Amino acid sequence: MSRIAIALLCGAIALTPTISFADAEATLEEIVVEMADTMQEHAALAGYYRAKATEARSEARRHDQMGRSYGVGNMPQRKKMKTHCKKISEQYTEMAEQFDELAKLHDGEAK
Repeated sequence: MSRIAIALLCGAIALTPTISFADAEATLEEIVVEMADTMQEHAALAGYYRAKATEARSEARRHDQMGRSYGVGNMPQRKKMKTHCKKISEQYTEMAEQFDELAKLHDGEAK
């Protein structure tokens, strides 16, 4: 449902003649968020951000696994790579938490 709602929202935005695309730097996501007005649009955005949180958690797990693969041995390069993977995993975990917060905000707007 949420993917369909997001697709419909994006389609509506693309077909709306009142949108000014003068700011070429704005992403579609920024435009959609700025234009969200109805409960359905906010519900769709909440679903979108929950999906982004899930993706970020998946990347965090992937980097955790990579970090563990570097855990064998005492070579300095392995320690550096393990630390690198741990930092990236922590960053993705933080991103997931931020996406969760955005989803909650849009859930609140959808009520």
